[in-house]
Amino acid sequence: MTGTKRESLLTKFVVFFAIFIVVTVISSAVATYSLQTKHYHEQYQDLLEKVNRNIEDEIKENLSDFVYLQSWFDEHYDELEIPFNYPDSAYDAKQNFDRAFVREYPGKMFGEDVTFEGLNDEVKLLYARYLYLYWLTTFDRMIRDYDLEYAYYIYPTGEDDTMCFMFDGPREEEVVDGKSQLLLAYKAHQDRSIHYNMWKTYETGQTTGEMDGYDNEYGHVYTYATPLNYNGKTIGVILTDVSYDFVKSKIRMTVLGIVGIFVVVLGLCSAGMITFVKRGILERILGLEKQVADYTETKNPELAQTIASENHIKDEIGSLAGGFSGMITELHEYMDNLTAVTKEKERISAELNVATEIQASMLPRIFPPFPDRKEFSLFASMDPAKEVGGDFYDFFMVDNDHIALVMADVSGKGIPAALFMAISKVLIKDSAQELKDPAAILAHTNEQLCEENDAELFVTVWLGIVDLKTGILTFADAGHEYPVLIHADGSQELIKAAKKRPPVATLEGIKYQNNELQLKTGDTVFLYTDGVPEATNKDNELYGMERTQKALTGLEHTDVKEMLSLVRKDVDAFVGDAVQFDDLTMLAFRLEELE
Repeated sequence: MTGTKRESLLTKFVVFFAIFIVVTVISSAVATYSLQTKHYHEQYQDLLEKVNRNIEDEIKENLSDFVYLQSWFDEHYDELEIPFNYPDSAYDAKQNFDRAFVREYPGKMFGEDVTFEGLNDEVKLLYARYLYLYWLTTFDRMIRDYDLEYAYYIYPTGEDDTMCFMFDGPREEEVVDGKSQLLLAYKAHQDRSIHYNMWKTYETGQTTGEMDGYDNEYGHVYTYATPLNYNGKTIGVILTDVSYDFVKSKIRMTVLGIVGIFVVVLGLCSAGMITFVKRGILERILGLEKQVADYTETKNPELAQTIASENHIKDEIGSLAGGFSGMITELHEYMDNLTAVTKEKERISAELNVATEIQASMLPRIFPPFPDRKEFSLFASMDPAKEVGGDFYDFFMVDNDHIALVMADVSGKGIPAALFMAISKVLIKDSAQELKDPAAILAHTNEQLCEENDAELFVTVWLGIVDLKTGILTFADAGHEYPVLIHADGSQELIKAAKKRPPVATLEGIKYQNNELQLKTGDTVFLYTDGVPEATNKDNELYGMERTQKALTGLEHTDVKEMLSLVRKDVDAFVGDAVQFDDLTMLAFRLEELE
């Protein structure tokens, strides 16, 4: 009956905390998403306003020519004949104009003796072509420099709500007389309900401070409008666009990161609270009930000392226990020692079980992990020792073309090592998704782990990222064992970093170094922890790297899962009946094909 009560009460507390975590996480995610949406909306609005201001400032440096170009463009745009692939044409256009000006106006200075308006039609066309190409490349430069979707300039045509795109956002091609040319003077109806801020900017001659958001044939965008004024009149509007999906992806990544950290922290706090309730309240009540029941059945007075010593806390439970302990006193020492020993064994066993479960649950165990990817094959295994350690492996797609491989070993044993392993694994993976650079990932993880590392634990790490298109392996080594590279022809070599760096979490400010290695089709990378070469037989002999590489000989075409199985069998045969003191952790990655 006591067991039933214990299970029932503990279950209720676990369910309560589970519901609390879910509700809190969902609420925080919604709130964070709302705040981040506002933040990024303001951030990109400020960015677009800044870009527009830069374009406006550049135009105003030669505003009169730009205004005249716009006026001329209205009637002569079809004469410009701007090539569709125009980036290198502005310089040539300037040279053509300069030569024509010197020929037609010898001894005169352009801008002083002769203005844009005063040029003859031939030279004017050349100068207009140069100006158009100059501003076209200027808008393109703004798009590149600020990672925009589009940057363009429009003005009203005089028709109802219709704008002429003098410098268009999407560059469209047209073929004229067999020549590929840029489509110019595209005219489109601009719905005022959709482009409210754009129209208001044009009509008032002032920015509204707000963006328009709308869908068009090129996707969903945010648009910011800035008027171009000349002699007190608005002649057109400068517009810049940023992709809605681009902004949303930024928001999504930020929210996932914040919520992920929140989940980890909340989960640990909740686990601590459940443990406190379980051990500090439920186990004390249920323990006292059992002791009283034992006394009722046996009438043994020595139960008194056990009750007094185990319920000495001055609270309601302690007061209740004190009432019973006054009646039974003679079994104190016996019951106290027996209970202490039993609890210690249970505690140690529970800690080891928890640590083992942490290790097992944190490691990827579904193989093949990416069944749709034919470029590589991969398998990993970890056989824990009787005393829990901190080995771990990991692998994950950084993006569609890059896979990260991780092999690590935390110093120490037991619960601290298991927890440190879990934290290290999460930090490495989270950093990899953002940084995508092995050295930077290890440096960032090192800084995080060095904070409040009172237990002075550290972790050796080997981290590599394989470019599945080129076969280039970029890796960084933080004091870990050298991996073995098995070539398709069966030859082997150790993958050594140019400079070995200290383990992670040993010292703040460590700079790790990237190394590169070209993998070819059929090459296999074999990763392991020191549990393999340091496996010891009954004569205290180490298995060693020589035996490790010998066990891998002839396996260059063997299935990676079978490869690890054969290596483990060879280690087991060497160790024999000796006790395994360290985890045996291995990972094999084979590059099956390159694009």
